[in-house]
Amino acid sequence: MQTLAIPRGQIAIAAGHASPGDAKLVLTATRGQTEYGICSTAFLEQAFRTDSYQIEVTFNPDGSWSYVQDTMLLVHGRSQPFQHRDVNTLAKVAEPKPNPLMLLSKG
Repeated sequence: MQTLAIPRGQIAIAAGHASPGDAKLVLTATRGQTEYGICSTAFLEQAFRTDSYQIEVTFNPDGSWSYVQDTMLLVHGRSQPFQHRDVNTLAKVAEPKPNPLMLLSKG
């Protein structure tokens, strides 16, 4: 499950299913669903209605992970939906360092 909150007045709850060891997750949310859906303010519903959201996450063999995120919007004044796509690959660059405050509290 993934939850998103946009300060302009929109939330989405996306969900999908995966099994242990799966290398890919697909999470979706659709406008109008009462579970795992999309809810917007009146302005966004009228001017930039979000009809669907999907993110596909792939865990790569080299330890990086990639995602493809698609959002379908109906923009006021346009007759066809607009697909917004975001694609990226993230890789760990170093081992994490403990928070210095946490280290002080253990001492």
